Amino acid sequence: MPKRLPIDIPQTAEELTAKWLTWSLRGSTGASDARVVDFTTAEPGAGVGVSGLSIRVDLTWEPASPELPDAVLAKFPTGIQTNRGLVESEGCYDREFDFYERFSDDFPIRIPRLLYAVRDPGRAWSSMARQFRVLNRVPNWIARLIGRYTHKMARPTKRRFAMLLEYVDGARVTPLDQVPPEADLQAALGAQARFHAHWWRSPVLREEAPFGWQTCSQVPHIFNGSYAVHRDAVVAEYPERLTADVMRYADWVDANLTAVIDHLNDKMAFLHGDARSDNMLFTDEGLVLIDFGMVSSGRPAWDVAYLLSSALPSGPIARSELQRLCRDYHANLVASGVTSHSLGQFFNDIDLCLGVQIHRMVLMAAVFIGEGYGDATLAELWMTKVIDQLPEELPTIGEVA
Repeated sequence: MPKRLPIDIPQTAEELTAKWLTWSLRGSTGASDARVVDFTTAEPGAGVGVSGLSIRVDLTWEPASPELPDAVLAKFPTGIQTNRGLVESEGCYDREFDFYERFSDDFPIRIPRLLYAVRDPGRAWSSMARQFRVLNRVPNWIARLIGRYTHKMARPTKRRFAMLLEYVDGARVTPLDQVPPEADLQAALGAQARFHAHWWRSPVLREEAPFGWQTCSQVPHIFNGSYAVHRDAVVAEYPERLTADVMRYADWVDANLTAVIDHLNDKMAFLHGDARSDNMLFTDEGLVLIDFGMVSSGRPAWDVAYLLSSALPSGPIARSELQRLCRDYHANLVASGVTSHSLGQFFNDIDLCLGVQIHRMVLMAAVFIGEGYGDATLAELWMTKVIDQLPEELPTIGEVA
């Protein structure tokens, strides 16, 4: 097994020290003589999630200089062990590190500047890939057994991760229980189209890090097992939401999950992968994308459906609003130079992504431990929105005319 680095790597706000902050920030800030003499920590005020711990760190430097940052964002793994095991199984911490180390210098949309990143060594990708192949071939009863005890079997490692990023001050964030303004949605869709087009069908998308990780899941067969175990209990918990029509769609996705995921993983575009509205900051200078723990490659509908399924309000016009905004995205994609991806194919892929989302909401409601939004959990809010966007007819798995 890989060994830990022989250095201190704080994993909570309580473990931060002025000495560590000084040492970590010296190279990226040019603070050759200055040092951090005091600091305070607080919640950053953006987003509710299950995968990590983000902390605003306000700094006092000596000697003071306007060139030095007043605040940074520190990111550590989540302290919720069940969630951490699940998150690590999808490579989320490594994906974000790989993204920043590989793409942060030339990403076409503004992102927070990386100031420092350190992580203990992990397993070789070849070892993980072999494990995924084995898991996707186990008998159904073993998949169900793993699915029943996912929260125990997806054990977290003892690896340490720490990242210091530019703190984007004065930014607006729309959490999942609110609706983004139209202008913000249009800015987000335009940004998605630009970075999707930037690496369209690029050989870069076949590189191991971070694109070895798939868009939806590394182990769809284990998702099948977990769904089989938890489906009925989740339906019983949400009978008004998870109606027979909704579950017909979710069950169809479950029965065809590997084929759907294989289709969506077609290496067309660079994907953010976790394009919720609360992973986007809006400033006077424009959009700033954050949280790249699910970065991958695949069909662009994944990012668009992820954003719109989490952002649009539920109700009778949700489906028509989804289609309107999808047309706007596609027009931006064409304007950015991609003319080979038809609107009909894009709409079909959107509906496949919505099906995967409602399937995931069942699993999320059963397995993840997350903070709530008022009286609702993330899964409850999201599933309600997705349900009103689902089509009446099942989509096609593959290419459409």
